[in-house]
This record gives sequence, structure tokens and C-alpha cells, in this order.
Amino acid sequence: MKRSILVLLALFQFMLISCPARADISVSMRLNREEATIADSISMIVSVAGARESDSQPVFKGMDDFDITQGGTSSRFEIINGQVNSGIDYTFFLQPKKTGTFEIGPVEVTVDGKTYRSNTATLTVVKRPQLSGVDRGPLFLTAGLSSTKVYVEEQSIYTLKLYHQTRVGNISLDLPNIEHLTFRQLGKPIEYQSFYNGQSYDVVEVRYALLPSEEGICGIEPSRMKMTVAQPERRSRRGFFNDPLFSFSSGRPVTVASEPLELNVLPLPGKGKPLDFSGLVGNFKINSKLEPNTIKAGESVTLTVIVNGRGNVNRIPDLKWPEPDHIKVYADEPVLKVKEDAKGLSGSKTMKWALVPEKEGRYQIPPFSLSFFDTKTHQYRGIETSRLSFSVLPGEVKQMQASTDHSNGQKTEGPAKKAIKELGHDILPIHTSIKDLGKGSIIRPGGLVFWFIFIGPFFIYAVAFLGLKLGKRSDSSLATLTAKKAAKKFIRKCRQDGLSSNDLALSFRDYLNERFGLSLGSLTSEEAAGILRSEGVSLDTVQKIQAILKGLEDAVYTGKGQKACALGEDASQLVKQIEKEIR
Repeated sequence: MKRSILVLLALFQFMLISCPARADISVSMRLNREEATIADSISMIVSVAGARESDSQPVFKGMDDFDITQGGTSSRFEIINGQVNSGIDYTFFLQPKKTGTFEIGPVEVTVDGKTYRSNTATLTVVKRPQLSGVDRGPLFLTAGLSSTKVYVEEQSIYTLKLYHQTRVGNISLDLPNIEHLTFRQLGKPIEYQSFYNGQSYDVVEVRYALLPSEEGICGIEPSRMKMTVAQPERRSRRGFFNDPLFSFSSGRPVTVASEPLELNVLPLPGKGKPLDFSGLVGNFKINSKLEPNTIKAGESVTLTVIVNGRGNVNRIPDLKWPEPDHIKVYADEPVLKVKEDAKGLSGSKTMKWALVPEKEGRYQIPPFSLSFFDTKTHQYRGIETSRLSFSVLPGEVKQMQASTDHSNGQKTEGPAKKAIKELGHDILPIHTSIKDLGKGSIIRPGGLVFWFIFIGPFFIYAVAFLGLKLGKRSDSSLATLTAKKAAKKFIRKCRQDGLSSNDLALSFRDYLNERFGLSLGSLTSEEAAGILRSEGVSLDTVQKIQAILKGLEDAVYTGKGQKACALGEDASQLVKQIEKEIR
């Protein structure tokens, strides 16, 4: 044993010596969002890669407009394929002092006497939401639009914020279903702390891009969030069936709704609309490139056109152009990439063509054009690529050799004929007659190999099919037998002396699992009632079972779960009644 430990330690030490002591060091910084109110707390993480420690804490430059507090530090270390990867993550919280757009960073970190600088990030701080002057309580939902007046196909950002002072979980969201209005979620929900009416709240924020497809006044009905709110008095106690999470999952169900909103969708102007307008709305750019610029005859060049921008990027059209003379064009499938961030939808479309010129010379590529409606200038705009050109040089000239016809003495031009040269023999003999196929063949009709090849697969399939059927029948029989024994097993458990509330609750959970083929890890009285009702048990019996389970829950919550319980006989009688009603 000692020898094995020494060998492992020696091997680990060898790995450390053979690995580079330190990878390239770099510092990066990121914010949890790009826009916040002056009442919000913004999370910032400074990551140092390639080092397990730094000489000092990160140093911030130009951060006079923020109050900074440190949240914590975490380190990481791993060896992958002999390469040491290590790093440190510093967490900070920023509290803005005023509104505006700020450039955050760079952050400076000193490692082994050398200072490294991070990237920068842009943060926009806006005014806090208008206060109603009314205390909205410990839990409420708000909704807002980045713009209440947009054009058709122009996106507006729909932001939902859940303010809560109590612990919540199992959150589900029901968005309004509105015709001609599409919701598209922008990233994952973020969590932070903020103030509302002078009170501190934890906030869950989720954003959506709204894309209207028709003009007119669009009423946005309230969104609804359903959740479970933990009961404060049960937060520190163990839950039902010894599940530590039960006190949270069994909390009070609550539904909150946001305020209704109104979106004014304007039609796109008819004046100045280009003929090639495809419905593209937003702000876009177009670029093109040609590689290589010089080729030889017979070779090809690749033409690439990229359209990128922010807006309804799915409307970027497939560009077409008049093919130049003496060029064969082969188009690739266009590639559309859509990105989502806090500001909305953006993306790019890449189109490629392979151009094969038919002869040497210089070729001009006409520009590609595209039109869109610019939401900043409220006008149609046309953009186009620059003119491109490439040159084709003469290729390798085929050498024509002259050959003399000795039979008639005439001279003809053409490629020189080469004599046929035998390079080798085939490994297997070459059969020149159909009779050869019958000689030496091991697959003869009526032979053993013949019957094995043609009958064997059907035999194997039949055996496998019967095995699966018998296996399923066996599993079904086992499940049926387990269900029949579930009630007897529970009744025997109830007759034991000194049965505690916790044991009885666990036994009833096992009874339901075995009787109905379930796999419940925890169970509430409400869940048990729902299962029994779905199986056809009468309402009166269900209510009696629910009352017993509720009593067991109270005993567990009040610390009496391990004491002897007097409900075993009642529970066994009710289980007998359940068995009668579901047969």
C-alpha cells in the first residue's frame, strides 16, 4: 500500500515538473449586463488566466462615478494533456452614482511584478423607473418597452422585471399571445439587486425582442409569472420525507401580473421605396472580397459578400448579379447567423461564389447592391459593394508533337502516341469464360453454406423477437405482482409497534410508487390527492387520506416526526378502501 502511494506521488511530481510552470497570462473583464438603472447593482467579474495568484488586488482606473465593493475570489487549477491551466476570478459589484454612458476598465492586475491590463466594456446607466408612491409589497412584476413607437418589422425591447424580497423558485412565464407580434428572448435571465420606493429587492430580469408584422395600435396584455414562494417559518426545517428542498418546493404558489402596455406600429413610407426593397429594417452594412486576385487559366477565384447589421436579419435577401461573360459561376449555399444580446437581434449573411474564367485576361466584377429602411434616419438607404477585379494569366500550354506517317510520308500534328506498357498482373486470376464461375464455388444450392446464408438471418431474427417478447412479458408480470403486493406490504408496516410519523409517510410514498408504477422521491398531501383522484378513488376517501398526510406533515415540521404515531390503523383501513375502489 505504501509503495503504491509513493509511486503515485512520484508520478504526480513528474507531471508537475514536466508541465510548463505557467501558461500565458491574460486578464479579462465582463459585466452581467450592458444597461442598468441608477438604483441597480451591476456584477463585474475580473478573470486572470495563467496564474494561481496575483501580487495585489485588481486596480480600477477612471471609476470615480461608481461605488465598488468586492464580492469574493475563486481560483482554478487543472492539468490537461500535460498543460497546466490555472486562473483566478475576482467578483465585484458596481453601484452607479449618476446616469450616462460609461466605459468600464481597463482593470490592471500585477503578477510576478508585471502589470497586465484587461479589456473595456460599455455600460449605460439610465434613470430609475418612475415610482408610484405606493408600496407594492414584497413581490411584484413590471414590464417596459424600449420604444412605444416603431415601424413595421422594427424591433422594440420588451423587459420584464420580477422584484422580490422573499425566496422564490419554480418560476414559469406566460407571455401574451398577440397576433402579428413575435416575442424572441434575448439571452438568459439575469439576477441582481436594486431599489424600488426606497426598499431593497432582488430582481430577475428577462428581455424579449418584439417584432410587429402589421401596422396599427397593438395592445400588449399583461404577462404572468407563476412561482413558488417559500414560507418563512419553514425555511430552516427539514421537509417531508427528509427532503431538504421540500420546504422550498412546497411553498405557497403565487401568480403575479405585469401592467398592460401599448405599442404604436407605423407603416413603412411608400415614398422613396426602392424596387429591390425586401422588407429589411434596421441598420446594415455590406462588404465583399475576391481571393485570389491573380490566377492562371483553368483555376478559380472565390467571391465572398457579407451583409451584417442589427434589425430583422432574417429578411436579408439572397443577392443575385448578372454573370459576366466568359465566366462560369458556381454558388454556395448562403449562411445566416443570428445573434441575440441585450440590445436586440443582430446577425450576418455570408454568400460565396466560385468563379471559373474561360480564358485569360482581366475581369471586372460588378458591385452588389442592397436597400433597407434605416430606423435611425427614418429613410430608405441603398448600399453596395466596391468594384472588384482579377487577372487570369496564360496557363500551361500543351505541347503538341509532330509525328510522321511512314506509310504515306505525310506529316501530321498532334500529341505523340505512347506505346502500351504492362504495369503488372492482377492478384486474382482473370476468368475469360462463364464456365469458370461454377468451379470451386463454395456457395452451391443445397449446400450447408447456402442454407446458412439464406436461412440463418431469419432464424436469428425469430430468436431475438421471441426473447424481447418474453422479456417484456416478464417485466410486465413483475410490475403487476409488485402492485398486488403493495397494499399488503403497507398494512404489515402499519401494524408494527412504535411506528413513527416519518416512517408512516415514507411507507405511504412507497405504496403509491409500487401500486401505480411511480418513482416519487418526495410527496405532499396535495400531490397524493391528485394521484389518487386520477386513479379513480372517490373524493371522500381522498380527503381522508389527505387529512392523515397533512397530520404527518405537521408532525415532521414540528420536530415530532420520530415519535410514535397513532394513525397507522386508520391509514391501513383507508388503503384497503383504495384497493376496493380502483379494482
